[in-house]
This record gives sequence, C-alpha cells and structure tokens, in this order.
Amino acid sequence: MTPEAALNPSRRAIRREQRRQAWAIHGGPVGFGVALLGVALARLPLPSRRLRERLYRTAFGKKYPPGLNEAEMDRPLAEYPTLNALFTRGVRPECRPIPAGTPQFLSPCDGTVQDVGRVEKGRILTLKRIEYTLESLLPGTDTAAFEGGHFAVVFLSPIDCHRVFAPQDGALHEATHVPGARLLVHPPFQRPEFPVYTLNERVIFRFTTPLGPCVMAMVAGWGVGNVTLPAAPDFRPRARRVTATAWSPPLPVRRGEWVATFELGSTVVVVVPPADGVTCAVSPNDKVRYGEPLFTYPG
Repeated sequence: MTPEAALNPSRRAIRREQRRQAWAIHGGPVGFGVALLGVALARLPLPSRRLRERLYRTAFGKKYPPGLNEAEMDRPLAEYPTLNALFTRGVRPECRPIPAGTPQFLSPCDGTVQDVGRVEKGRILTLKRIEYTLESLLPGTDTAAFEGGHFAVVFLSPIDCHRVFAPQDGALHEATHVPGARLLVHPPFQRPEFPVYTLNERVIFRFTTPLGPCVMAMVAGWGVGNVTLPAAPDFRPRARRVTATAWSPPLPVRRGEWVATFELGSTVVVVVPPADGVTCAVSPNDKVRYGEPLFTYPG
C-alpha cells in the first residue's frame, strides 16, 4: 500500500488507535494504567540500591527476556537512580569498538533491524509492505540526493541503550523537530491505516560526510516524548509546529559520537546516498549494535 493510497486519519481516530494499541500491548486498561504510572514516575529517584536492582532485574527480565546486559553498562545497575537514567545509560567504550577510517555508514544505535533496502522513486518500504515517501518521513528536507540510495530502519526495545550516535565522520548541520502522534513503533502493531513514520513525532538530523549527505530520523513511540542533544543542550522542540535548529558553522562529529538520546522504545531510520558497489551489512531481524556497519562503500 502506497502513502498516496493510505488513509488520512483524523486526530480523534489517531487518539483512539493510540489507546487501542497501548491497551493491547499492556494487556488491557489496568496494565495500561500501570505503564502510564511508570512513565510518569520515570524521573523519580528510587531510594534504595537494593530496591533498584530488584525492580530493574524483575521488570526487564520478565517482560523483555533475556533482560538487561549488565556487563556492558557504564556503571553498576544499582547506581542508576531512576528508570530514565537506566534507559539513557551509556555503554563502556570497550564494548563498542568503532572502526576508524572505513568507507562505511555505521549503525547509530543498538536495536533490531526492521527493514533495509533501496530508495526507489522516492520511497522506502517497511514492515507489512507499508511504503513511505521520503517527503512524508522527512518534511522540509531536500531528498533528491537520496534517490537510488539505501535506508535502514532499526527498532530499539526497552532493554537497548537509548543513546544515538553519529553514523560517520562529518558535520551535523540541522535538527528538525516534527510534532505528531505517539503510535506504537513495535513491528506487530504497525498498520497501513496509521503510517507511524508519517504520523509520529520525530527529530530529523542532517549530516554531511566524506561519503555524501546522510539523514537520520529518530521516531518517537508510545511514552517517548523527550529528545535531547548532548552537543546542543538548548535544543527545545515545540509542541505544535515543525521547527528547525541549524548550526553555523555546523557541529563537527566523529563516527560513534553520542549525538542524541530518547526514552523508552523507539526507532531510528537512516537514509544514505547512492553509489556504485555499495554493499549492505545487515538484514531484517538482525540484532545490531551501534558502531557496527550498515552499509559499506567502495574504498
């Protein structure tokens, strides 16, 4: 189903669908209420180290087996004072070696590859054969340079590190915030009637690199409402209109450098330019970690 053929749901319909999805994933209104409470209290410090360890291990291990990978965390589990701190944790550098100088676009995050492929006639194809135009995904972005290029869609679950990193050396020129819905980005809940990458809130980053331009879209999901930029602490998205923040001169970035963070589960879409001989290093359903290659260009 193409974007042109997709329905244009009303705000009321979107709100109903958000509620339906949230109830479904949490097992009904009671579970949904508990989840809402968890989101509301995500920044509330937990008073006891023992309580933190028990809560974190039980909650994540039971709902998202095999649970959190404590061996790679940048500090012991009990030292994360809030759920938000745990979601936005760092990873010890030795657990994420970043290849230097390779002609590759690297994964900007930990997660599972939902889809990967070519940009054809300005479109990308995601799960359940739902097509999106780059214009609908990336409003306000000149997408001509990406025709014939490649894209990758990486889904982050709640047990993944929720920091997002630069996929190549280069410069960050602009971050564009697009307000929108909070439909679930979990693959089983995506429906053609509610194209999440067109409807959901997102932040779009525009880079230049030695391999050409690159755009990266952080797509918010249910419960995700805050994107921060370590290099630009004054970045403040607006709730009701598209806003762009540009840097002059652009911010220099190195591959694997932390550029943004969001909370709970969500999705990152990477779009890269065309070139002869590009090879794809990942396939749908692959587990990927930030710093691992997505696309390799001829040397």
